[in-house]
Amino acid sequence: MSGIIIQILSVIGIVLLILLGLILLLLTLLLFWPVTYRISGEKNPEKLMVIGRADWLFGVFKVRYTYPEPNAVTVRLLWKTLVDTGQKKEIPDKEQKTHSEDKETSDKEQKSQSDPLPADEPPSESGTVSENQKQADTQQQKQAEDEQEASVQPEQLPAKEENEDASTPFSRILKKFQNIKYTILGIYDKIKAIWANISYYNNLLHEESTFLLWKHVKYRLGKVLKSIRPRHLKARVLFGTGSPDTTGYCLGLYSMLSPVLGNEVCFLPDFDRAVLEGTFAVSGHITLCTLIWNTLKLLLDQKLRLFIKKMKAGRKENGR
Repeated sequence: MSGIIIQILSVIGIVLLILLGLILLLLTLLLFWPVTYRISGEKNPEKLMVIGRADWLFGVFKVRYTYPEPNAVTVRLLWKTLVDTGQKKEIPDKEQKTHSEDKETSDKEQKSQSDPLPADEPPSESGTVSENQKQADTQQQKQAEDEQEASVQPEQLPAKEENEDASTPFSRILKKFQNIKYTILGIYDKIKAIWANISYYNNLLHEESTFLLWKHVKYRLGKVLKSIRPRHLKARVLFGTGSPDTTGYCLGLYSMLSPVLGNEVCFLPDFDRAVLEGTFAVSGHITLCTLIWNTLKLLLDQKLRLFIKKMKAGRKENGR
């Protein structure tokens, strides 16, 4: 009996080890296997076309984008399509029928409500009685309002005249000056608070720890940009601005950057007309491990935490 239990436990342990090995293999592939990308395009007087694609693990995971037609993004895992923005949701025939029937019934109801009563049918007696009652009620309300207006006390009129006398032009001018004073004081308080914020953050940006943090951020960003930069660049462009002088300036800029761009990038000037035509192709790869490593190194920096604490402290003090 104990031997059978040991065999079962050994089988379970082997299965767990296999699953753990598969998980570790998948994590290593996700972290260290690069995602390749390629962007190509063409522009001429007739058309403009851009195609983008990204592949991972020999095409197990694919992303595609085309412009202008169909101007859609498709994401596939093996043979299964996960996302396709170009597909339109088709409404089943049953739903279309029910929708059309609902529309017809609503149209019929609206027509029946809008159609007037036939001229041959006389109005009912109940309708005339209700109209007479309404007229009597309105007459009673008018009489009650007239009685209330007549019963107004004559003592209230002198009070109104006194209030009108109190609102002299001099008092109105004083009120205006007081309002202007309050607005000026409010603007002064706002400017004072803004100046306090500016001075606090200016001092914070000029601290030595902030300079060191900025250097670290630039270093990590440089690492990330270096890892995702294009490895291959091909382009053949015909350009012209319409005037020879500005076209010459652009050509001079290209000649300055040509050692960096390489021999596979060619710009051909046209000094007679304004034109921009050509083809290009950019390709490279992105490794997830480098992105995660650099972001973690930046987030775990103590200088960044100290900077965030000082920012929060400044907000609380200025809020008070």
